[in-house]
This record gives sequence, structure tokens and C-alpha cells, in this order.
Amino acid sequence: MDTSLRHRQGNHARLLMSFLSLLCLLLLLVIGLAACAPDTGIFGGNWQTTGLQHAHIRTLEVDPNNPQTLYAGDEQNGVYTSSDAGAHWTQSSVGLPSPVYVHALSFDTSGKKLYAATDAGIFVSIDGGHQWQAAGKIGTAPGELPADTYTSLAFAAKAPYSIYAGTAQHDVFVSNDGGTTWAAASTGLPPGAAINDLMFDSITNQLWAATAQGIYRSDNGAANWRALNNGLPAGLSINAVQPADVAGGLSGLVYAASNHGFFLSQDGGAHWAASEESLQAIHIYTVLADFRSTNGTTAYIGTSIGAFRSDDSGENWGSIATGLPRGEAIYALIIGGLNNSQLYAATDADGVYIFPGSSNGLNIGHLWPLLLIAALFILLYALISRTRRRTLLQVNSRFEPREPEEPEEDEGNKAEPEPPVRHGPTDESREET
Repeated sequence: MDTSLRHRQGNHARLLMSFLSLLCLLLLLVIGLAACAPDTGIFGGNWQTTGLQHAHIRTLEVDPNNPQTLYAGDEQNGVYTSSDAGAHWTQSSVGLPSPVYVHALSFDTSGKKLYAATDAGIFVSIDGGHQWQAAGKIGTAPGELPADTYTSLAFAAKAPYSIYAGTAQHDVFVSNDGGTTWAAASTGLPPGAAINDLMFDSITNQLWAATAQGIYRSDNGAANWRALNNGLPAGLSINAVQPADVAGGLSGLVYAASNHGFFLSQDGGAHWAASEESLQAIHIYTVLADFRSTNGTTAYIGTSIGAFRSDDSGENWGSIATGLPRGEAIYALIIGGLNNSQLYAATDADGVYIFPGSSNGLNIGHLWPLLLIAALFILLYALISRTRRRTLLQVNSRFEPREPEEPEEDEGNKAEPEPPVRHGPTDESREET
């Protein structure tokens, strides 16, 4: 019995070790799959459409006082507004020309006035986009704006009434009275070069211009500009410039999106170099530094083939998640939603997308690897259980104690019992007698 018990305990221990080893292998497999996947989950975790679909969106803006209020500028139909983080949208173009191409939307430093740069001039709304009016007159008189396409807007952090506007053919204009009057601010810029983007760095009080002829910067409120193109290929068109420090990134680090890849400067624009993964064959329209990330090392880009993410300050890029239309251009990216928890993308022809999706729907594409793992686990568990039962049966049959068997005897060969032996009287007893 003791030997049998010891064998049983030994087999149980071996089976338990096999089972635990299997669990460890499966756990490592699950961790590996999770590590290889993007920032997605089984529920939600991918790009999803918002309530604004089948639209040609070129710019996005979020209300700095309420990140669940979003604005989208269309290439024909003016402005759309959402007050519920993108679930529903309404057209908000009263006062705008129709049709009108909206190139840029931006709040002023107070967060109370929303400005729109369009192909028909600059417009302003003081009621959250419900109604619009022209910000300055179009004409040739002093203080008026020339007839042109207005491409970009920027606001000085310490000068609440100062507005900078970029144009397609007339460089940069500045207004110091909230948009009532304007003046040219192009000294040092290449004449007639398209201004694709303006960005004011509130940390350094510098104004950056991304142009069709490279990168320029003003350190004195657009009074003068200087070229900062050392290291950039000749003839490169810059679509967007983003200093990383405005999102908590490294001081001196500047991102540049171009028609032939992505470039970085580590010294405030004095020198430029292509990122480690330069994306030279890709047209990059926009770059967004993520102010939510630790140390400001996360950035996003919108390109001619989709949206990408970097977690090492722009050196290497990878897919954000699945769900965007394959191969479709992304013209604008912005962070908003509840607690600024979501990323929005403006697509070429399919409206606005949101990441991560807000519906928390079941994502079969992310579920099937776990189903496969579960099926493998069940199969292996069944095999181990079967082996365990077989081993126990063998142990029981081998070591189970047996009752001793009595020898069988033929009835014919049974011997008669011998009669008791009687002894006669001994000599000593005779002598006594």
C-alpha cells in the first residue's frame, strides 16, 4: 500500500508539472501576441467612423474649453460642428460663402473666437461656429487683405489680438486688432511662395512658417524672417512644422513634414536630418505632437497612405491601428473627446475617423487569436487528462493489493486423517506397578 501510494503521488506531481508548464507556455504566447499588436484591444481599440462620413475634410479643430466639441473644415461645404465628441455633426456655415474651401480652423488664445482660413478670405465666429462674418475686407486699400487663398492661421500667446495668416501667393499677413485690419509681414520670405502652415511656439515665442520653398522662422512677431534649411534637400516643399516643446517634448526638437518624407532638427532648426525611418516616398501632410505622452515623445503624422505613430520622438514610425480606409490620405489630426482621450483623423473622402473607437464593439479581428489559443489549450488539456487517466489505470492495476489464493486440491487425493498414536506403558510405569 505504501509503495502504491508513493507511485500515485509521483505521477500526480508529474502531471501537475506538465499542466503548469503548459499554462506558462500559453501565457507567454498571449503576452507575445499582445506585445506585437498595436495599441488595440478586443473591444474597440481600432479606428471607427464618426457621424461625419462621405465628406472631404481638410482641417480639424477642438474647443479648448470643451474637448468634446469638434470642428471640421470641408473642401466645398464649409464647416461642420459636433458637440458630442464626433457622434453627430451639423453643418455650421451660416455667413460663409458657398461653396467654400476651408483650409484651416483655429481658436484664438482666449478660446472664445473661432477663425477660418478659406479660399475666399478669413472669417470669424464668436458663437461656436453657428454664424460667421468676414475678419477684414478683401481689397487693395491699406489694412485690407488681397484676394487670395488663405491657408493657415497662428496666434501669439502673449498678444491676444495678434493673428498671423498664411496665403498661397502673398506670403504672410498680420493683424494686431483681432482681424479688423491687416498688414503684410513678409520681410525675408521668398516672394510668392505658398505658405502651407504657420505654427507659433508659445515656449520660445517664435513663429514658424512651412512653405513650398522650405522652412522659415521669425523671432520678432513676423517683422523679419530667416531661412532654416540646412540639411534639407533642395526643392523640398514643407507642409507642416511642429516644435516638440509645445507638447512637453525636448527643447530644440522640431518636426517637419514634407512632400518627400519626415525631417528632424535637434537644435531649433539650425540643422536638419531625415528621421531614421524617413518615409521619403510618402507625402506627409500634417504632424501632431501628443501632449498626453510621457516626456512628449509620441507624435502622429497624416500622410498620403494613412496615419502613423512614433514613440521615439519621430525617428521610427508604425501603424496606429486598423480601421482607416486603406491607402487613403489623412490631411489633419487632432486630439479631443472626453478628457482628450481620442485621436481624430480627417480623411480625403470618407469624413472623420476616431481612435480608439467609442462604440466598444466586439472586434473579431482581434478576438480570433485568443480563440485559437483557447482551442489549443482545450486540446492539450484533453490530451493531458487522457494520459493522466491511462497512467492511473496502469498504476492501479500494477500496485493494487490482491487477496491470497487458496491452493486447489482434488477430492480424490484427500488423505484420511491419521488416528492418534497411542503409546504403551513405559518401563518405569511397570516397575512402579
